[in-house]
Amino acid sequence: MVSVETQSAVNAALQVNDLDGAGLIAEAALGRGEQHAILYLFAGVRRQRAGDVRGAVSLIGKAQTLDPGNPSILMAHGDALRFTGQLQEARQCFERALAIDPMQLAAWYGLAITLDTMGLLDAALTAYARVAELAPDTAPGHAGMASTLAQLGRRDEARAAANRALALAPTDAATLIALARCELEDQQFDTAIGQLEALSQRTDLLAHDHVVTLSLLGDALDSTGCTDRAFAAYSAANNRFAEIHAGPNAPPLHARLIDSIGAAVATADLDGFDTPAAAVPGAASSHIFLLGYPRSGNTLVEQVLASVPGVETLEERPTLAAAADGYLTPAGIDALGAMTGGEAMALRAAYWQSVRDAGIAPEGRTFVDMDPFKALHLPLIARLFPEAKIIVMRRDPRDVIWSCFRRLFVFSEATYEFSSLIRAARHYDAMMRLTEQCLARLPLRYHTMRYVDLVRDFDGETKRLCAFAGLPWSESLRHFDRTAMTRPVSTRSAAQVRSGLFDGTGQWRRYARQLEPVLPILEPWVQKFGFAA
Repeated sequence: MVSVETQSAVNAALQVNDLDGAGLIAEAALGRGEQHAILYLFAGVRRQRAGDVRGAVSLIGKAQTLDPGNPSILMAHGDALRFTGQLQEARQCFERALAIDPMQLAAWYGLAITLDTMGLLDAALTAYARVAELAPDTAPGHAGMASTLAQLGRRDEARAAANRALALAPTDAATLIALARCELEDQQFDTAIGQLEALSQRTDLLAHDHVVTLSLLGDALDSTGCTDRAFAAYSAANNRFAEIHAGPNAPPLHARLIDSIGAAVATADLDGFDTPAAAVPGAASSHIFLLGYPRSGNTLVEQVLASVPGVETLEERPTLAAAADGYLTPAGIDALGAMTGGEAMALRAAYWQSVRDAGIAPEGRTFVDMDPFKALHLPLIARLFPEAKIIVMRRDPRDVIWSCFRRLFVFSEATYEFSSLIRAARHYDAMMRLTEQCLARLPLRYHTMRYVDLVRDFDGETKRLCAFAGLPWSESLRHFDRTAMTRPVSTRSAAQVRSGLFDGTGQWRRYARQLEPVLPILEPWVQKFGFAA
């Protein structure tokens, strides 16, 4: 319940558009024991405005539990989830709000931004178009369409949409970013640099817009060979990204978790790992995990496999979340061998249910679970899915780290590590040590692939891949780009994969001087994986 005094105070703050004041009043009321969805909502909105996005998710989530059918709460929860990188959950919130009220402009816009961030550009374009339809005299829908069209390479349409937005709001940051994307697509790099430098100096930019502006500026400068200035822009983008997610709720060093799992694997009792896995209804007839590290060619191989008839793939979903909650700790790894058959079967069933929840029907097909970070889950995979096959992607570590540093990623505990070269390199080192430890000790059937070999001997490498996976090879695999054009590709590699085979080997060399501090960390892996030449 909400007291009359609290309700009156909140209403007074809202009448003068004082959201922070309403949030403070709500927090005080909650502290006194008052309970109401609106109190949690306003307290959460205040936390989000103050930069505490995780606190916002928690508070607004409580509001949603108390009032699950309130579209305003659903939209606020979706917005908070989006800022913490929980994009699937955010999408569901916006879609539920729209199911209640299809005319909710804010819900359409939140959904559009979420889909855009996920890399689902066609769906994002549809949502932005709906925003423009509902509010034709405002800029956001047109600006969103322009940005999405530019990323899809539809430059003329992008410029037309950007010009409509610009006429409505000449200083709108999203519109100016979209125009700069058009200039980049047209290879008008000097024009783009001028636009982006001017935009980056504005003090009214939202934090995310500032990060995007600086990252695009880095791309434009990189394209003109201005490596020092490009590196400075990329560094500024990463620093701003880190600032957004810093503070008391900043994620812990992900590398520490990886190291702790690796230490547990090194000493774990593996007696129970050879226990046959009980059949689970609805499981795939053949099961593949595709992993390695971001920017190592995982998306490319996933699209190649998706080109084979009878193969279903799924990108970067927390399919093992139910198992990870109980077992992704050093103590949990030690307990894996003693897991009962019933416990293992329940976790296997939860896994396949999560796959079905993602819209995949795996039964009777080959299912590929693609996630570059799933090396962290190799102990779980070995115990729960001993029949599964593992594909491990390798790429020159220097190219990997440089690419991770310069590209924008959706926030997570792992991608937060990419905000500095040193943290990225240490994270990579920890993940490689864990991967090698798991491959050496656990009963895993695995096949390693090197990105450079794949792009230079495509037929030979894909034939070896198909032989390992038990799949038929055909010349149609060469047209994986056509497959990518017909499927949603949500990783940062989407544009490259849709453009066909691309050899990105040796890009790090132009930034060798800037990479010098991390080369000693990466050198052992450069040697081990055969990239020293």
